[in-house]
Amino acid sequence: MIQVVLMEDYLDHAKSLASVKELASKTKLTIYTDRASSEDELIARLGQAEIVITIRDRVMFTSDVLARASHLKLLSVCGPRLRPHVDLDAATREGILVCKPQATNVTQTIHHATAELVWSLILGLVKKTVQNHSAMQQGAWQTGLGSGLYGKTMGVIGLGRVGLPVAQIGNAMGMRVLAWSPNLNAQKAAAVGVQAVSFEQLLSQSDVISLNANLTDESRCMINQQAIAKMKYGVYLVNTARGDIVDETALQQALDSGHVAGAGLDVFWQEPLPVQSWVRNHPCVLMQPHMGGFTNEGYEWLIEPAVNNVLAYLNGDPKEMANPQVFGR
Repeated sequence: MIQVVLMEDYLDHAKSLASVKELASKTKLTIYTDRASSEDELIARLGQAEIVITIRDRVMFTSDVLARASHLKLLSVCGPRLRPHVDLDAATREGILVCKPQATNVTQTIHHATAELVWSLILGLVKKTVQNHSAMQQGAWQTGLGSGLYGKTMGVIGLGRVGLPVAQIGNAMGMRVLAWSPNLNAQKAAAVGVQAVSFEQLLSQSDVISLNANLTDESRCMINQQAIAKMKYGVYLVNTARGDIVDETALQQALDSGHVAGAGLDVFWQEPLPVQSWVRNHPCVLMQPHMGGFTNEGYEWLIEPAVNNVLAYLNGDPKEMANPQVFGR
């Protein structure tokens, strides 16, 4: 029986999906629910598997990993992106077929779920939700004031599929919404009720900043010590994009000094977040464990297309191939 491995399903939820149950009935399916501690452990987990399903960028399939995965014939990716986690050229050299779902309008489910999470973090920070809840559990009453958002300025970095609904909710809150993206123009921004500004203007004028940009060489550590110095004192910063967009040391220092009044973080520099990380116990951080689009609806959207690609491959009719030249070698 063909061996299939599904990598790092931290929530252990995939097994409840109908497509995964079907796959398990046709193959020897192994699901790992934690992170491999090393490349050697990753290779051991791959073992004799001919097919691997990987959830977004939780596992890095580098050229070295792909060369060592000697039995691997199909890598089915959850989500439409391959960068930075799959070396497609290396997979092609090794004769490994890579399949990935195409981006469709269905992705609105996961993007809107992430936008909802952005706002849960913003509101949790400015209204001191966790602090007030904890104080009340201890018998206290009205221990501290929160802040209002009406009439204040929100900055959205990355006015894309997540950033756009984030901005629209900001408008509904009665905020002035600024946006910056490398290719954003004033006409496009104005069409959705947003003002396009420079990166520096967004930093200096915003009371709340939401990071919704993709991680690229250009965006890596774009929120560094110099960028934070340009922000208003007491700004709130929310990151649901990727941890490496923010310089970790610079953020910790800004939170300690009060320059950043609070940070809402759903993404981190290492995931899962180490138990000993300073982030876990910082009083000005509101955390989520990279839950962005991982809702009941989002999970189905993310996992099932990749599993269906495996089922199609097993039927001899692979779909959504990223390197079709490999098939039939």
